[in-house]
Amino acid sequence: MPIKPENLARYPKDWKLISASIRQRAGNRCEWPGCTACHHTVGYWSDGEFVPMPRVLREAGFKAGDTVAATDKDGRHISLKLIRIVLTVAHLDHVPEHVDPDNLRAWCQRHHLAYDAEHHKQTAYATRRAGLAMADLFEGA
Repeated sequence: MPIKPENLARYPKDWKLISASIRQRAGNRCEWPGCTACHHTVGYWSDGEFVPMPRVLREAGFKAGDTVAATDKDGRHISLKLIRIVLTVAHLDHVPEHVDPDNLRAWCQRHHLAYDAEHHKQTAYATRRAGLAMADLFEGA
């Protein structure tokens, strides 16, 4: 996940090396149980599983960002969005300063966002509340 500018100072100076070592520990694969996504692989999600792009699509010139018309297992026409997997490094405790390897996981974007969903909900709420408090200061001015 991209680091927000306001949080950049909270990460150690050698964060790039630390995060690279976590991805290397994971063999450049998502560490979420059962996930098969690999760093920089292009493919699509189907029934909760990552499917690498078939060779025939690669040879036809398809790339990440393209949408492919397909037929699902029930014969319905569907559209598949090809994406490039980028392994991100997640802090299990959401504390950027805590870079112990036991606190870090290499996860694909999908699973990192799933893990962080509740945390994001809480921080978004706090941000909205802070904005409302600021508006109260200027009410009637």
